[in-house]
Amino acid sequence: MKYFKIFATLCVLVSLGCNSNRIERPKKPKNLIKKQEMVNILYDMSILTASKGVNAKLLEKNGVIPEDFVYKKYGIDSLQFTLSNEYYAYNLEDYKDIYTSVKNRLTKEKEHLDSLNNIEAEERKKQRDKQKSIRAPEIIIPSKKIDTSRLETRP
Repeated sequence: MKYFKIFATLCVLVSLGCNSNRIERPKKPKNLIKKQEMVNILYDMSILTASKGVNAKLLEKNGVIPEDFVYKKYGIDSLQFTLSNEYYAYNLEDYKDIYTSVKNRLTKEKEHLDSLNNIEAEERKKQRDKQKSIRAPEIIIPSKKIDTSRLETRP
């Protein structure tokens, strides 16, 4: 009976603890960013964040702060973005669709840039091959000494 009371008390505490951690569904913001625009915003933020990782000094030199740049580009502010992001994050299917679209767009862009890099590499190789074929022929110096004592000299 003693174990039953302890078990029952634990069950009550666990159920109360789980209910108190419930996250309320966020209200739909008045200025909710449309799903496609969220895709565009997150895409641009991904590109700028990646470029910041590659060459932060160049961005700093030009005074570019990735988040501020994107907010200005789309005419939004950080609060509007945060509230819209929170709203979509609560509905996992919408959020998954948004991030899948961003991922697909990034993948497509990467494939395009890779193909351009391959074309450039092929062009550089053709230029090197062309330069090699234009070079003057190499002069081959014989390894044996030539006997010049029998050669006639010109008058």
